[in-house]
Amino acid sequence: MATLVALSVGVLSFDTPDVSANSITFDAMVVEVKDGDTIIVLRNKTRLTVKLPGIDAPELDQPYGPEAKRFAAKLVKGRVVTIETTQAGNPIYGAVRFSKRKILAYEMVKAGLAWATSLDKSSVFGETQAAAKSARLGLWVNSEEEEPMPPWDWRAKKSFR
Repeated sequence: MATLVALSVGVLSFDTPDVSANSITFDAMVVEVKDGDTIIVLRNKTRLTVKLPGIDAPELDQPYGPEAKRFAAKLVKGRVVTIETTQAGNPIYGAVRFSKRKILAYEMVKAGLAWATSLDKSSVFGETQAAAKSARLGLWVNSEEEEPMPPWDWRAKKSFR
């Protein structure tokens, strides 16, 4: 409801995408953080898996994977968050909002603990990733010497073992 009011008076910030007419929005309690881009929420006594769209965090057995999980947990575990998605189901692919206008996926990329999956540099995530890389945050700390391995390459490498 607050988002609709904010939309009607035009007060949403640039980093808060508009809610589409076909979206499903609900509040839920974060009961577990699986990794840097997957959380478990409790809604009406039902556990739901929520995957963050637009990003990919390091796997838990990958460098910076545990750090990404800890950072996400610090931001949302035990808190009521707002989930915004366009499809019902389990898992849910949706934005996770907390502390009014903060978006978990954006905060993960901003901290240098996740990759933007869209390489479109005009996207908010792409620009945010470029800023984190330039500031050498998180997994980008040694990126001048060696590029960190993206999780999709890490998973592919593990599947060939």
